[in-house]
Amino acid sequence: MIISLFRVLFLVPKILWDIAGMKRAVRRSKRKFRKALIKNGIPKELAEELANEYAVLDSLITLKGISKFANFKGNYFSLRTEHNKPKHLKAR
Repeated sequence: MIISLFRVLFLVPKILWDIAGMKRAVRRSKRKFRKALIKNGIPKELAEELANEYAVLDSLITLKGISKFANFKGNYFSLRTEHNKPKHLKAR
């Protein structure tokens, strides 16, 4: 049980760091896209709206958004990778 606890304690900061990196990359691409639109003569309001539509992942990459897609109940998720493999169906 202690080993499992240490695995979780080391896994959670790594996941949060990866999420922060993805979020930073999405926001940087949104800013560059908006600046390129404004530079090419698009009005600022329209450029902002298009940049928001372009960066849909920015709203999905949150703990609330990720929890919608992840199901950590029951036998669906385990820190041991051999438990995450799908079970084969038996032929009748």
